[in-house]
Amino acid sequence: MIVSRAQLEQAEDQALAPYGMRSRHSQGRRYAEEEHPYRTVYQRDRDRIIHTTAFRRLEYKTQVFVNTEGDY
Repeated sequence: MIVSRAQLEQAEDQALAPYGMRSRHSQGRRYAEEEHPYRTVYQRDRDRIIHTTAFRRLEYKTQVFVNTEGDY
């Protein structure tokens, strides 16, 4: 079953805290895009980030910070 964008936005209203930012209150894009019937603007942003080459290059990379000394 495909869920419409309106249904996803209603689910956001129920799941997010009152101070959470809803995708319908997004201030839009620098360059206008037509709305997608099934994905919210935040889902589109997430997908853009995940599928970029720069982000994919970080796969299997780990940052390790060794704390051998105290703060003082």
